[in-house]
Amino acid sequence: MSSLDVRRFIVISTGHVTEATAKLLDGVPVDQWPCLGGRYGDYGWFVYAHDENCGTGKDRIPDDLYAVMIWARKKRCDYVLLDCDGDQIDALPHHDW
Repeated sequence: MSSLDVRRFIVISTGHVTEATAKLLDGVPVDQWPCLGGRYGDYGWFVYAHDENCGTGKDRIPDDLYAVMIWARKKRCDYVLLDCDGDQIDALPHHDW
């Protein structure tokens, strides 16, 4: 009998990343992102909540996005769905862009 690997994700506002990070995620092909993830249609992004930021230069996860990942890990989530209609979280900075 095989056991399934069940993961958790959390949905929060796209405003928890800066406009610069949003432009990076929208403007760079997914296979060149500094983290695992993908676009969520026109509504945001779905990303793996990395627990380590090992990259340098263009491979480094932007600080604002990494802060979201660390926050999600503390909530025991493996992934984050940054959704334009997601809730704003008081514990994280919110950027109006």
